[in-house]
Amino acid sequence: MGILIAAVFALAPPQGIIHHGGDTVSSDEMISMLEEVSVVFIGEKHDDALAHEWELYIWTNLASDDRCLALEMFETDVQGLLDSYLSGELSLDELLESSRPWNNYVEAYHPMVEYAAQNGISVIAANVPRHFASSVARNGWEGLRDTEGSEFFENISVDSANVFYRQRFLETMAAMGGQMQSMPMDPVNMYRAQLLKDAVMASSIEGTSCVFVCGSFHSDYRCGIPNQMDTGVSYLTVSVVGENETWEADQADFVIVRGI
Repeated sequence: MGILIAAVFALAPPQGIIHHGGDTVSSDEMISMLEEVSVVFIGEKHDDALAHEWELYIWTNLASDDRCLALEMFETDVQGLLDSYLSGELSLDELLESSRPWNNYVEAYHPMVEYAAQNGISVIAANVPRHFASSVARNGWEGLRDTEGSEFFENISVDSANVFYRQRFLETMAAMGGQMQSMPMDPVNMYRAQLLKDAVMASSIEGTSCVFVCGSFHSDYRCGIPNQMDTGVSYLTVSVVGENETWEADQADFVIVRGI
C-alpha cells in the first residue's frame, strides 16, 4: 500500500477544472491557498471515484505533523480502534471487522488513512455514532434524551440558526419524493439529525488543523459543519462536482468539475 500511495502522490493532479470565484486556477494555486487555513473541507458524493482521487491528492499535499485527517466515514466511538490501526497494533482486517466501515471504505478512503499511518499522522473519527442520529431522526431531540449514552452530548451545542441550510435540506428531502416513502420520518426531525452530525463533527476537530473529508452537503455553501465551528477558525471549502451534476460558483471556495 505504501508503494501505491507514493506512486499516486508522484502523479499529476486528477482530471478536472478548478473554479475559484470567477476564475479557474491550477492545482498548485489551490494547494497554496489551502495551506494558509486551519481547516480544509473536501465535499464529495460518496460514490464518486474522481472525488476520491482529488481527496487523496489534496491530503497528501497538505498532510504534515501539524495537520491531521478527519473523516465523516468513521464514528467517534471507534476512535480507539482507528488509533490502534495507525500505530500498527491492529491489522486492516481487524479494523474492518470492528469499526463499521462504509462499503466502499477500502477503495475510497483507506489510501488516505494508510498515508497517515505511514507518516505518523493522526486521523480523527469525526461522525456521531449512528444510533444517536437515528434516534433524533425518528423521534426528534426527545429521542436523543431517551437514548443510552446521551451524556456524550453534554458539552456539544447545536446551532440551528442557518435558515438557508434548513430550507435547502428540506427541499432536498422533498425532491427525493418516492425514495422517502420507505423512511416514514418527519423531515424536520431528519434535519435535526443532520444538525447533530454537523455539531459532533465540528466538535471532533476543535483545536486541530485538518483536512476534513465529508459529504458535500455538510460543507457546501459554507453551511453544515462550518456553521457549528467557532467563528475564529480559518477554513476553506472544496467541492468535487459529481458527474452530470449541476453546480454553482459559490457552492465552495474551490469547485472542481469534470473537463476535457
